[in-house]
Amino acid sequence: MSVHFREIQVPPNPSQRLPEKIKNAGNFAPTSKPNIPKVKEISLRRITEIIADIHSDRADSITPLEWTYCLWAKAEWDIKNPDRAREISQAIWLVAQNNPRLKQQLLWRLALHHSHQLENAENSNVPTLDRALVECFADFANTAIGTDALPVQIIKILTRDSSDYELAKLSWQYLKTPKELLAKAQLPAHIPIVDRAQAHLAGIFAKNQVADLSGVEWLLRCLKEMPPPQQLAAVEELLVKISSDILKNQRPKLVEWVRSEYYPKLQLLSAPAQESLNRWIGGLNYSYFQKTIDLVARMLRLSDAEIKQLEERRDFWANYSDRLQRVRLLLPQSSASAIGYQLPFDVDTLPEDGAPATEVCIFQLEGYYAIEFFRGSGAEIRLIKRSKESDRLLFVKKELSIKRIRKLGGEVHDRVLLWQSSCEKWLKQKNIVPNQGTKSFQGMSQYYGKYDAANGLRMPESQEQKEREILLKKWQKEMESLS
Repeated sequence: MSVHFREIQVPPNPSQRLPEKIKNAGNFAPTSKPNIPKVKEISLRRITEIIADIHSDRADSITPLEWTYCLWAKAEWDIKNPDRAREISQAIWLVAQNNPRLKQQLLWRLALHHSHQLENAENSNVPTLDRALVECFADFANTAIGTDALPVQIIKILTRDSSDYELAKLSWQYLKTPKELLAKAQLPAHIPIVDRAQAHLAGIFAKNQVADLSGVEWLLRCLKEMPPPQQLAAVEELLVKISSDILKNQRPKLVEWVRSEYYPKLQLLSAPAQESLNRWIGGLNYSYFQKTIDLVARMLRLSDAEIKQLEERRDFWANYSDRLQRVRLLLPQSSASAIGYQLPFDVDTLPEDGAPATEVCIFQLEGYYAIEFFRGSGAEIRLIKRSKESDRLLFVKKELSIKRIRKLGGEVHDRVLLWQSSCEKWLKQKNIVPNQGTKSFQGMSQYYGKYDAANGLRMPESQEQKEREILLKKWQKEMESLS
């Protein structure tokens, strides 16, 4: 059998054929050289020449690039000229006082040098700055003023045993995060000590009882810069160490941030921290309720009886503040116009629906929603079991009216004479109990306000109970008219 191959046709060599457009392009070739400015050749001088200029007070003739080379090559020059190393180093620091670029290079390299020493002193074989320059820094530091004071202070901190804590303390004094502080000083902001300094910030905040706006905002910036594990540890420390006065001055901003970031991740926190966070959140929610009550009582034209009723509600819920997981406040338009601008938190407006005007507060508790009608006919408290639907209606739905809320039903309790003891027992049946450690109820007399977890509050005496029952019947008729 024979095999026949087809003849292969090879295209002509490209060099033998030139496209017509390329031929034409040659006609437009420039006849003169383009007007490109000539760049002067840079000839880097030897280290001995640069040192000679430093020694002869001719530092002005040294270029920035030559200074960089000098700082890099001087260590080797020092080995060959040990008797002159300190003299030249002192001269360099002296020049740096009036040479910002050189000064920044020296301070930057010195910070890196001490950082390397801190992290691995034994293996720091390649110094970022030679020993003589490091030793002569003290002379520069003694005369540092103005903007030089901060970098000098930080570099001195880097040489101390407790450098990370000292840096954290300086960070608080300047109200800068550690990274912001080093950036302000024009020093390397990502050296390892910065991360270690961040571990002390929460403790410094708690120890110094910081509560002003600038201090709280400083801490929040610090927390946001931390990696997740370090941030979690800092939040744990804050929750455990700040047990009282959490709402002092501007601290509610911290509570709001911790609630937003960690309440959805509650399982990450230890049991003591979880308990503290619930106390923080409850205290914040109660403060919203308290401020609203106080403004309504002060700004609206209410009778003494209405004001007393509002104050009783305010004081009663103070005993349950740790249980308040969430709060929503709704005001009729008249109240919103009178006090809304004075409230430092969001409230919603109740549309008119024919029902007597009243402010409404909705508390989220464990297993229930408690709805407080501040005043007017009924002025009751309602308990509605928690569910996805009730959550949507009470906390998500924008348009809520008084009649619509009452139509949700639930269990109802009065607010007539000595209602507190009855209400406390009613709530206890739902596993809603006062704050841990409560011995007496705020806003009640010593006789009726005494509380113990087993027996609750003292019930009214027989005569007062009769008066209460008469008022209770009147209240029940009011409630029937509202249904």
